[in-house]
Order: sequence, then C-alpha cells, then structure tokens
Amino acid sequence: PELARRFPLAMISPPARNFLNSSFVNLKSLRDIEGEPLLEIHASDASPRGLSSGQTVRVFNDRGSYVCKLKLSTRARPGVVNGLGIWWRKLGLTGTNVNEVTHQGLTDIGRAPAFYDCLVEVEAC
Repeated sequence: PELARRFPLAMISPPARNFLNSSFVNLKSLRDIEGEPLLEIHASDASPRGLSSGQTVRVFNDRGSYVCKLKLSTRARPGVVNGLGIWWRKLGLTGTNVNEVTHQGLTDIGRAPAFYDCLVEVEAC
C-alpha cells in the first residue's frame, strides 16, 4: 500500500512494434520507423500531472529512473503506463532505458526472470 501511494502507476514494457524485445534495435532502418523511446500514458493520468504528448519525462521508482518522450494514448489503460522497448541503453535519451525501473531478481528455481509488479511515477523533466 505505501509503495502504491508513492508510485501509483503500474508499468508494463511490451516490445516496440518493429523490435523483438531487444533484438533488431541495432538496425537503423527499424529505429527510424520506431522513432525514439516512448512512454504511453492515458490522458486521465497525464492531465493531473500536467503532462502532454511529446514532452520529455522522467519515469522513476525506488529502483531507478529513465528519461523518454511521452505519448498520450488510449492503448494505455488508466492507471497503467506502457514503457515501449526494449531500446538499448546507449540509445536512450540519457543512456538509460526501461530496465532501470524493473526488478532484476531471478527465480530460485532455474534462475529465470521473475514475474513482478513494476510501480512507477512520471514527471516532466
């Protein structure tokens, strides 16, 4: 409950349309189609924060932060933001990416990536 008060938005990080997770990000032709790292947010979440499309924002939580451009979108449900990626860190606006705010822990069986909740807050830079 306390964490959700500090970081009230749930974040998911689906791959960008022209990438396969972090594969193919090295291809300039596909990066040109994608544009730049984006965070999609519903207008009902952007408005009280004074945020608008095209604005540079900082996405953060207790794990870290990254900077990207914001896009208002109905693809993001109220209360949920879509951190489209996975852009390589060196291609991020500040050398960071969505992985800065995600849990890096592995499962105890098989050392596989763990399922997790990712709560964040978003503010203008």
